[in-house]
Amino acid sequence: MGWFDGLFGRTSAPTTPLFARFRRKSRAPTDPDLLRIAKDRKGHVSKRAVRDEYNRLLLEKYAHDKS
Repeated sequence: MGWFDGLFGRTSAPTTPLFARFRRKSRAPTDPDLLRIAKDRKGHVSKRAVRDEYNRLLLEKYAHDKS
């Protein structure tokens, strides 16, 4: 199997090792209420600002749950 075949899908699992580093490690379930609040607060700025606001809200909500 050549590099071209692996990249453009002439095999059964073509790009698994090539693009594995770009895939997310794990996806935690999102809290829809907090996500809606973050979008309302930062939605006009950027997706990164929304993500940062969502993470801040999560930390604020679950900070007392440290065990």
